[in-house]
Amino acid sequence: MHRTSETRRRQTLRCSFCGAEIANGEGYWYCNGASICGDCLPEFARQELAPFRQIRGREALG
Repeated sequence: MHRTSETRRRQTLRCSFCGAEIANGEGYWYCNGASICGDCLPEFARQELAPFRQIRGREALG
């Protein structure tokens, strides 16, 4: 079976958070099935880690 240039062409990689294209050579993070661009990483991390957030002085409450 011969592959055409169309089938060999890579699919566009997009950030799962914002939808922006992640270009060749650009760094990104792959976490829990999501591809995250560098611009979105801080907000993505905040949301992913939200269940573990503590507020100093309130640790014993709850």
